[in-house]
Amino acid sequence: MPDNLNVNEAQQAAITHGDGAMLVLAGPGSGKTFVITQRIKYLIEEHHVKPEDILVITFTKAAALEMQERFLQISNQKGCPVNFGTFHATFFNILRYTYKFTAENIIREGDKYKLIARILETVPPEYAGQEQNESQTQDTDNDMIQRLLSEIGKVKNNGIVPQELVSETVPQAEFEYIYAAYKKEMNSRRLIDFDDMVLLCRDLLLERQETLKLWQERFKYILIDEFQDICPLQYEVVRLLAKPQDNLFIVGDDDQAIYGFRGSKPEIMLNFQKDYPNAKRVLLNVNYRSRRDIVEMAGKLVAHNKTRFLKQVETNNPMTDGVRLYSFESKHQQAKNTALLIKQYMEQEGARYSDIAILYRTGNHMVYTAQSLMQEGIPFRLREKPKNIYQSPIAMDLTAYLRYALYEDNVPDFFRIMNSPVRYIRRSNVPLKPFSAQELIYACRNEDYVVRNIIQMYDDFQFIRGLNPYAAVNYIRKGIGYDAHIRKQCLERGTDSAQKMKELDELQQTAKDFDTIEEWLGHIAGYETVMQKAAARRKKDAEDAVNIVTMHASKGLEWKVVILPDLNEGVVPHKKAVTDVELEEERRMFYVAMTRAKEKLFLFHIQEKEAGNFLPSRFLNEIFG
Repeated sequence: MPDNLNVNEAQQAAITHGDGAMLVLAGPGSGKTFVITQRIKYLIEEHHVKPEDILVITFTKAAALEMQERFLQISNQKGCPVNFGTFHATFFNILRYTYKFTAENIIREGDKYKLIARILETVPPEYAGQEQNESQTQDTDNDMIQRLLSEIGKVKNNGIVPQELVSETVPQAEFEYIYAAYKKEMNSRRLIDFDDMVLLCRDLLLERQETLKLWQERFKYILIDEFQDICPLQYEVVRLLAKPQDNLFIVGDDDQAIYGFRGSKPEIMLNFQKDYPNAKRVLLNVNYRSRRDIVEMAGKLVAHNKTRFLKQVETNNPMTDGVRLYSFESKHQQAKNTALLIKQYMEQEGARYSDIAILYRTGNHMVYTAQSLMQEGIPFRLREKPKNIYQSPIAMDLTAYLRYALYEDNVPDFFRIMNSPVRYIRRSNVPLKPFSAQELIYACRNEDYVVRNIIQMYDDFQFIRGLNPYAAVNYIRKGIGYDAHIRKQCLERGTDSAQKMKELDELQQTAKDFDTIEEWLGHIAGYETVMQKAAARRKKDAEDAVNIVTMHASKGLEWKVVILPDLNEGVVPHKKAVTDVELEEERRMFYVAMTRAKEKLFLFHIQEKEAGNFLPSRFLNEIFG
């Protein structure tokens, strides 16, 4: 190893490791990419390993390309016979060699959605719990399909059968039917998805010893980055490939394991030395990225997790006033102050918008910030387009109620809500142009019970007009009976109403941010416009712009200034996190977000509000308490 290479003791131990297994715990900003690339160079130049015998696995194509480029910069290799790739690319190469697969055998993402949608339309009543009907078909939206595909992926990545996974999207019998139908259709068309690559590769290596031996001799040294994100089936394949030498060099940070929803299991990393008792372990515990107070506060937070390797991350960077906590009365005030903070930062010499990132737990509330930045002329880009929560059938019902209560002039809105809950109003009795309550009552004059329902309905409209948005949504749900209506629908369909209730809770939570119904409806109407403009900016990667990113997508990135808004209970940690395991993953996600900051970290939360009960995140108390 060159004497002029500036490395610390732990980095040197990792780089110069010879044969056998090694676990490298690499904290944020500890130079893990540097260590991996230097180790590859060491294996080739000092340990005399053939470059083509080395396999380097990453979790994304971008990371694989970056790793390859970094290696070529420091090596004397003209070409690059070292094998860099993702898990899926590696496993697909093995399948392609044996089964002669091509890219045509991989199903496209859009086709996958269409296939699940078709299967959902043909689920027999005995599995779905009822006959398919128009409203059920309307509910078969991309969000539901995404959840089903995620559950199908979990079955495959955990190497289990569908009966072992409890579906939270559809009744269990229906999920098992969908899984079987999906598998049958894929097999008949000789198609595979990314999860199949892992499953088929595992089965191939177990069933054909000569094929397993071929690839074991091909990949004599295996290096894996971001190991904490590995899933059980991927690990099983890697263990097969690494035998018999077990030259398995894994790099990761259990404190940055945030992909449990994809099937990753951080306990695989925690138990690595049980699987490989002779494995050496080294801790890269020096953070070269962040200022001392950022490192110390992030460490204080993650230390509250019980299931982790005990470690103390250090830094030689100076202590500053780099971590600041602010509270605001509303999301609007938070967004305005975010814009003000950015403008103040840009007054410094040499400042660039791209120095700054705003990290959200979910994409739903990005629009507030996007709107504020647009108004102030601050360039920004979204790394991913948030889902428009106002386009679901339930959201459209609620907004139709509010619009009609205020204005009573939109006939399509009336058609949407007139029988939600059921009031027995016939469509044929409703005029096709704006009408008064008296006109509708006259059209239904021969049905006394319908007339009573119409009178009550218009009384409800009048009452709603005097409420704030949060109270109005609550009245529609409880007073008018919309919740009971949705539960009854779900019962008739044999589906769980829990997901619908969660969606209603989320919409009602959003309503807290607005003082009047008009204000909220205006925000909803402009939401898609803002997102379309933001999506257009997203493509301008070369532009100097503020980054608006989810915490998940921020992993592996860094900025001089990081702003973390909405640090309130129900957001961070997310309201869906209930168990200790889920809460620990939420804490790790907050830790990841904090450690993206190099110089300044701003923590924002909304103050408690009478209608909304905004409470600061419990994680803030763990940091500052």
